[in-house]
Amino acid sequence: MKRSLPFIIIGGVLVALLVAGTLMFQSSQPDATTTALPAPSPEATAATAAASPAASDEIALGPKVAVPKAFVNLEEYGDYQCPPCGNLHPMVSRVKKEFGDKVRLTFYQLPLTQIHKNAMAAARAAVAAKLQNKFWEMHNRLYDTQTVWAELEDIQPIVLSYAKEIGLDLDKFKRDMEGRQVAALIQADTQRAASLKYESTPTLIVEGQEFPTEKLSEDNLRLVINRFLTGK
Repeated sequence: MKRSLPFIIIGGVLVALLVAGTLMFQSSQPDATTTALPAPSPEATAATAAASPAASDEIALGPKVAVPKAFVNLEEYGDYQCPPCGNLHPMVSRVKKEFGDKVRLTFYQLPLTQIHKNAMAAARAAVAAKLQNKFWEMHNRLYDTQTVWAELEDIQPIVLSYAKEIGLDLDKFKRDMEGRQVAALIQADTQRAASLKYESTPTLIVEGQEFPTEKLSEDNLRLVINRFLTGK
C-alpha cells in the first residue's frame, strides 16, 4: 500500500489538471446565444425607420444644426413663359427684399422651348439686358407681365418697349438679342441644368440643395433661409 500511494497521488493530480483545463477551454468560447442574434424582421426595420427624425414631416433641406452663414445662396432655374415660374416670382422677390444682402439670388435660364414658344425670345431679352447691367429690371418686367406676352406670335415689340423703359441702348439690345454671346450664355445655363439633372421649372436650390417642390411656399422658404443663417 505504501508503494502504491505515490502513484495514487500523482494520478489524482493529473485528473484535477485535466478537469481544470476543460473548464478553462469552455469558458473561453463565445456564447452562441449572444453572438448569433437573429436579423431584424422587415416589419421591425420599417418601424424603426418610421420613428427616426429623418422620416418626420419637417422640410428635408439642410442639417438640423448648421454652421451659421453670413449669407445664403439661392438659385433658380426658370423659364419666363412657365406659369409656375410666374407664380414663384413674387414670392422669391418678397423673400429677397426681406433678407436683403443675406440672400444671394442667381437666376439660370432654362427655357422649355418644346412647350413654350416664346421662352427663348424672353430669355434672350433678359440676357441681352444683362450685357447692359439691367438684367433684373428686364427679368422683373418679363415675369410681372407674363400673361400679356406669353401667347403672342412675336414678343419683340414688347421686349423693345421694356428695354426702352429701363434705359437700354436699343440698337445694342437688338444686336445682342440675336448675337452669339447671348446664345452662348443661355446655352451655358441649360447645360449646367442638364449636368445637374434639373429638367423642370421652376427648380429652386438653397445652398446647393434642391428645395422639395411639394414643400415650396413663402413661409417654408423663409424658414429654411433662417435655419442656414442662424445655424439652428
